[in-house]
Amino acid sequence: MASRPRSLTGRIRDQLAFSVGAVLVLFLVLRVFGVRSSVAGIALSILLTLALNVGLAAWGEARSRRTAQRPRQAPRARDADIRWRDDER
Repeated sequence: MASRPRSLTGRIRDQLAFSVGAVLVLFLVLRVFGVRSSVAGIALSILLTLALNVGLAAWGEARSRRTAQRPRQAPRARDADIRWRDDER
């Protein structure tokens, strides 16, 4: 059963909690080690993480849809194992 494609807002909603959580944990760990960060840096990091996650999710879904539509060909028995291939030279 094929799943219907998700919209951009649906993808963003799916990835938002992970992006915010991962970046906030990273910035808290950096704060423990003495690295200071600004609110603009945190916001930019969240936006970049969100964009990458949404883009990779869309790319992976499109790729799986393309490979699912392509019929699989069984390897020909003659070419299946190169150890048994005859040299025709």
